[in-house]
Amino acid sequence: MLALSLALQTAGHQVLLAAPPEKGEWVQQMGCPFVPLGDNITAFIDHMKNAHSADSALRFLSYLRNAIKSQFHVLPEIIAGADLVVGASLVVALSSVAESMDIGYRYVAFTPSIIPSRHHPFPACRQQDLPGYYNRKTWQIARLCDRFTLGAVINKGRKRLGLKPVKDPWHNMLGRSVVVASDEAISLVPPDVKPHVRQTGYLHLDQEDRHLADLENFLNEGSTPVYAGFGSMPKKDQNDNIPLIIEAARSAGRRVVIAKFGEAPLERASDGDVFFISKHPHLKLFPHMAAIIHHGGAGTVAASAVSGVPQIVVPHILDQYYWGSRIYRSRLGPKPIWRSRLTAPKLADAIHEAVSDQRMNRKATVVSKMIDPQKSLNRTVTALLTGTKSNNPMDAPFPQADSFPDRYP
Repeated sequence: MLALSLALQTAGHQVLLAAPPEKGEWVQQMGCPFVPLGDNITAFIDHMKNAHSADSALRFLSYLRNAIKSQFHVLPEIIAGADLVVGASLVVALSSVAESMDIGYRYVAFTPSIIPSRHHPFPACRQQDLPGYYNRKTWQIARLCDRFTLGAVINKGRKRLGLKPVKDPWHNMLGRSVVVASDEAISLVPPDVKPHVRQTGYLHLDQEDRHLADLENFLNEGSTPVYAGFGSMPKKDQNDNIPLIIEAARSAGRRVVIAKFGEAPLERASDGDVFFISKHPHLKLFPHMAAIIHHGGAGTVAASAVSGVPQIVVPHILDQYYWGSRIYRSRLGPKPIWRSRLTAPKLADAIHEAVSDQRMNRKATVVSKMIDPQKSLNRTVTALLTGTKSNNPMDAPFPQADSFPDRYP
């Protein structure tokens, strides 16, 4: 969203980015006006023991309900005077607040799997290769659950704004005009939702290379290493994975660069074949890797793809399962390994396959040449600023799950 904000500024628009408070300093350093929204989500995640337990899911649901209540209170002041508001992730109250203030609303999704379709299940589902009727059922069940878990909170806020209640919180969040900011070379939006969305490509943020001498020396001292990092997963989860990653890389005969989030030094070499690093721009680092091991977040998937490197997905939660499946089906990486089933031997086998499979490496190179980050940004800006002027997100509802066609051409 920061990349999109900067692109809108370049196009001559005034932009205000509302995001978790811990992002403020970084956003402002990049030259974008910022206002804090909600609590520190990074701190909340870091206090979890892991990201894939039932307890963590319940804690996050409680966190989300409280966040929605807060959004209804603070968003009216934040968006006052705007001509257009653009939502992403779980800013669930934004569409309702925009509707009450007669401000245009758009939603940016970073994965096609967030749009209801018979071709993929609701994001919380792990299984990605089951029949269409199963996928339809997951969306129907999710819609029912949302009414009980989030619907009451949303409709209470809407009532305070003088709006009618909604039956489908998920649809209300998506609104009537969705931009899917993911790359068609990896995964297309299914045809049963195409009339309601526009796929533009992932929004890469161009950052300066840090030019770390120790890293450059490590890269030049031996064989091409693999990278391993699990993004926004809890610190404990990431630290617990490190011995396993090192064992797997050594078993596969590969050096490894590991994204480190613990208390140990953030950048150091260990035993000559391991390098720890923190917050290094992916687009500057990934092209120098032989393979990327990651959690399956949309951003890391896109950065790996544009870098032309095979990727090994270890999904933990939500759309990560979708992306693991898509990478495997697209022959851009081995079969994903669920985090709950991750072992050093399985990861070692995946590393060996990713590095040695020439067809996979050629496919990764071809796909990287199909992706144009600047074109994706331009398309997204155009998509956001054109289209219907109606501000009611319920004017053109998405098709119901039981009305989806049975064929995927």
